Amino acid sequence: MTTRSATGWRDFWRDRGERDLASLLDEYELHTTRVATLLGSRAPREALVSELARIRRHELRLEADPSRDAEVAARVHDWFEVA
Repeated sequence: MTTRSATGWRDFWRDRGERDLASLLDEYELHTTRVATLLGSRAPREALVSELARIRRHELRLEADPSRDAEVAARVHDWFEVA
């Protein structure tokens, strides 16, 4: 993961970070800020999977889909590592 100053992070987020993350989240797109908060806290991939599962069940009211949650979490985590 690239280390950024607070100003660098805000610039990255404004210029492309939020848009890029939203495009990776698919059905979870409305929860970009929550996922970004986890990424910013350096949460492990497993925490992302758990949060996406929680969003799926409680916010989106969809059936459980652990493989989909893991797939999206991996894609987002990998993107954040090189962003």
